[in-house]
Parts: sequence; structure tokens; C-alpha cells
Amino acid sequence: MAELAAAFLMASTALALGVFTPNGAPRLTNHGMRRLLGEAGRAEARLISPSFAQLAAAERGADEPIYSGMLHFGDLRSIAHSLRGEVWRLGHDLLLLAEFDVIELERVVADVSALNSRITSLQRRLVAEQKELERSLEQLRATQSMLVHSEKMNALGKLAAGVAHEINNPLAFVRSNVHTLGESLDRLFAAYEALERAAVDAGSDEVKGLAEALRAEVEPDFLREDTADLVKGTLGGLARVQKIVEDLRIFTRIDRADEECCDLKECLESTLAIAGPALKDGGVQVTVEWAELPKQRCKPAELSQVFLNLLINAAQAVECRGRGNGRIVIRVRDEGRGIVLEFEDNGVGMTPDVLGRIFDPFFTTKPVGQGTGLGLTISHKIIVDQHGGTIAVRSTPGAGSTFTITLPKELDR
Repeated sequence: MAELAAAFLMASTALALGVFTPNGAPRLTNHGMRRLLGEAGRAEARLISPSFAQLAAAERGADEPIYSGMLHFGDLRSIAHSLRGEVWRLGHDLLLLAEFDVIELERVVADVSALNSRITSLQRRLVAEQKELERSLEQLRATQSMLVHSEKMNALGKLAAGVAHEINNPLAFVRSNVHTLGESLDRLFAAYEALERAAVDAGSDEVKGLAEALRAEVEPDFLREDTADLVKGTLGGLARVQKIVEDLRIFTRIDRADEECCDLKECLESTLAIAGPALKDGGVQVTVEWAELPKQRCKPAELSQVFLNLLINAAQAVECRGRGNGRIVIRVRDEGRGIVLEFEDNGVGMTPDVLGRIFDPFFTTKPVGQGTGLGLTISHKIIVDQHGGTIAVRSTPGAGSTFTITLPKELDR
């Protein structure tokens, strides 16, 4: 039994037991004492209060302890453990007996609680910093997308200005020349007919025969009608070129203020003209249901960009229907406090997970190199942030999608 008790004491961590020489070297220590002494292993290095030197110098009898009370173990910087214990003299050696009591447990609990509080505080700080980083990243992405959009529109405006200037000059020259040519042909045919009548009325039979032979060979009536059609067709073609230049100018608003009262119908029509080649190439049928609209104070160049993005996306979505089967319906109506524009297509539609991300920067379902993922992001920012409106979408996979834009009539400055 004595051996079992001794083994229990030596293995205990709740009790600290040690026998030390007068200079603090251990002669016998159990597990609990070794835990208190740490790597140093010497009592004079770890016993702070009372110090081991004070205990070694104390004079007490062998029948009572030389010290009874709290023993503080640690280093010169801090106290690691406080235990209730006694110190006895065994000849020249010292016997230290101590146990972990409620005070020590409370201190440990307090330390653990403080650590938990600090960990919780750090976790909250980490979450807050993570959210701030996410907001900064989102702002950076939005700024980057708007910079790309601004640079694109700036480049498009310069290109449109250059193209319009380069085309308008020769266009005016050609139109003037064709118009003058038409008038000259009319005078030429009139002179030929007058000469022919004079030859027939006053000429000999030989001259009359020559005139009839020339009329039969040249067919002046046909030439007059044909050249008139050619001149008219040429002037019509030139008018179409001028209309394309005008639509490009209206679309980019290169000579207008950033914000103005404008006709949304004119804005949408110019966008349809710009998107016309892409729509015609795919055989897309476009139907517009107009309503009487008041002039809207807005940023027309920005809205034109939104309309173009929606039209191009819709044209790409209806490619699955095959040439001639794609359909886009645009509805415009006045709802009192706001103007509503709907862009409906019968394309592939979108799944719910795609639908939830379509306005995220750089998100695209197109193959690499065919889309930047910025079109709808920029459109959302233009409608919501710059015009105080809303843009929503509903979609059914395999049936099509509908984008609905609502613009308030009073632009919030």
C-alpha cells in the first residue's frame, strides 16, 4: 500500500512535492512539482514569493513548517502559478508541499476567459476587415468597369466624330454633283428633243430619216427615264448614308451635353439603327410597341449604351432559334411617375443561378474572348446609380428573357 501511495504521489499533478538542497537543486520531485519548475528544474529559479533563499535561511523547528501559505511560481516577468503549500526542513534540505486550490483555478479560468474574449474580439475584427475588403474589392471592380466603359465611350465618340467628319465632306460633294448631273441630263434631253423637232420640221427627207434612225438606236425616252431613276436611286442611297452618320452622331451624342431633355424614341431608334447590321445578320425580327412619351431629362448617351447592350445580348440569345426565327419585342409605355421599357426575347433563357449573377462584374456565360462580363454591370450602374431607376429581369430556360427598365421622370441630381 505504501508503494502504491508513493507512486500516486509521484504521478500526481494536483499535488506538488519536492525535496531540494539548500542551493535549490532538486533531490526528489513528483510530476506536479516538475510542472511548476519547468525547464529550469531548480526551485531558486522558479519560486518567486517567498524566494527559495528566504526559505533556506528561515529558522524553524523540525516539528512545524518553516513556511505555510501561498507559494508563487513563475519568473521575474510574471507569475505563472499560485498554490497553497508548506515548506519543511529535512536536515539541511527543504521539503516543499503544495496543492492547486480554488484561487489558482479561478485565475486559470479568468485567464481562459480573457483569452476567449480576445479571440472573439479578433474574430469580430477579422470578419469586419473581411467585409471591408469585400466592399473595397466590389468598389474596385465597379470602378474598373466604369473606367472601361468610359474609355470605350470616349473612343467611340472620337471615332464617330472622325467618321462623321470624313464622310460628310465627300458625301456633300457627291450629292451636289449627282444633283447637278441630273439637272444637266434633263437639259441635255430637252436640247436633243428640240433639235430633233427642228430637224423633222425643217429638214430634208434624208435628215428626217437620220433623226428617226438615231432615235431608234439611242432610245432617248428609255435613257431619260433610266437616268432619272439612276439619279433618284443614287440620291436615295446617299440619303441613307447620311442617315447612318446622323444615327451614329445621335447615338454617341458627340456634340451634345452629358445630361439633357431628350426624346427616348429618337434615342432608341438611333440605337436600333446602330444595332441593325447585327440584327439583320441573324435574321432577328424586331418589333417596337411605341407609346406617346414626354421628353425625358436623362443622360442619352449612357441610355443608348444600355439599349445597345440589351439588344446585342438578346440577338445572341435568340441564335438558338435559327435564322429568321429569333424575335425581340420592345415595349415603351408611360406609367405616370416613370417610363417603362421592356426588352423581351424568345432566346435560350437563364437558369436561376445565372440569373442571380448577371449584374456581377466580369460574370459572363459567353466563351472566352467573346464577352467581357461588363455590359450588364455597366447597364445596371447607369440605370440605378446615374438615373435613379431600376432594371429587373425575369427568365425561363428555353423560353426567353425579359429585361424591364423603369426610369423616373425627374432625374435625381
